[in-house]
Amino acid sequence: MIKSTLPGNPEGHFQSIPSPRSGRFEDHPRPVYSPLELHVRRLRYFMDLLESGYRYALLSDPLPFSQRPERIALGIDLPELDTVPLWSVKRADGAVAIPFVEFIVRQICRTLEAIADEAGLTGSAAGEELILARGTLRRVLDQGSPGSATAAPDLPRLGDLFLSRDLLEEVCCPEGLLGAIAAQCEALLAAELVRPGH
Repeated sequence: MIKSTLPGNPEGHFQSIPSPRSGRFEDHPRPVYSPLELHVRRLRYFMDLLESGYRYALLSDPLPFSQRPERIALGIDLPELDTVPLWSVKRADGAVAIPFVEFIVRQICRTLEAIADEAGLTGSAAGEELILARGTLRRVLDQGSPGSATAAPDLPRLGDLFLSRDLLEEVCCPEGLLGAIAAQCEALLAAELVRPGH
């Protein structure tokens, strides 16, 4: 029993606190995500990282929302990714350098491939759209630095790769490529949720 702190209650009255569920913590059901849901969460994380790096370079106030909890929840053990928005810079000509952009784009492309495989889209129209989106992302990166899309690192590396504002708007604006990819993946998740046996 805990003394009540509610206004109007006399000091002598107590309020009961509901007891926690009985049994062991391990015995209680946990939310279980399907492999497709986990791939889409990972995709969203990297897309949000790219977008926040771009947005913060253009307008550095207010401070960006930290994506550290999502990175940790996804098991991505690369704490340097938490600094992407803060280290993004804009040149006088409007070009933007987003730290680790090559790595981020590579992770988006790999995750799109995993989503297409997991959803069984290989050879279908929806699968082809995801492949085209990967190709477009690679071309955008290649326009900023020829050869970087094919030689993207497996680990983040710091470097000043400036991409034009027009290229980044094509990718990061709400109606841009990342928005279209997110809509496709949300549709895939919705279809999976209504599928029998899920």
